[in-house]
Amino acid sequence: MTGHTAYVFDLDGVVRDFAPGDPSAAIEAALSLPSGHVAATAFHSDLLLPTITGRQTFDDWFSAICAALEDATDEPHRVRDHMESWRANRGTAIGETVERLETLRSAGHRTYVFTNGTDNVPAELELLGLSRLFDGLLNTADFGVGKPDPLAYAAAHRAIEADVGRGLARNAVWFTDDRAENVAAAREFGWDAEVFSRA
Repeated sequence: MTGHTAYVFDLDGVVRDFAPGDPSAAIEAALSLPSGHVAATAFHSDLLLPTITGRQTFDDWFSAICAALEDATDEPHRVRDHMESWRANRGTAIGETVERLETLRSAGHRTYVFTNGTDNVPAELELLGLSRLFDGLLNTADFGVGKPDPLAYAAAHRAIEADVGRGLARNAVWFTDDRAENVAAAREFGWDAEVFSRA
């Protein structure tokens, strides 16, 4: 992991965790929905892909999720009230990753977060106190294409080069992600990449 110019971390599952405090099970119980239905609805490609590629906002995504859940329950008028707790849950920081980032930054290294994210990510990073850990946000909502598409890595690499003010060899970038397909795509692009695992 040493000897690189830029250290790039995926966000969800690497820097933050949504599991603590996830209200989905309570929402499903309240609305008599099957277990896992909220997540399956929210992260269905038809709703998620336009959001992480900047074609719709987080607010648009939330409204679309609620509309889909309203069609799936006998109490559609209760959906939005219950889903406010889902909207409010923006995850928690993963302590060991925060420590790793703080160590890198104290040694003078440049660090970035690279996420298949929404337009709400900057506010979420501020809310969780994570913005201080990164020199830049590489957000697919800004790039118009998501991981693992090679164009997403190319856009991220250009953004890193712009930030450091010079061209970078691809192997000067180290990257970690909790999804093996995203790591494989990063390696194919030329980054030094590894699958994230918690200690």
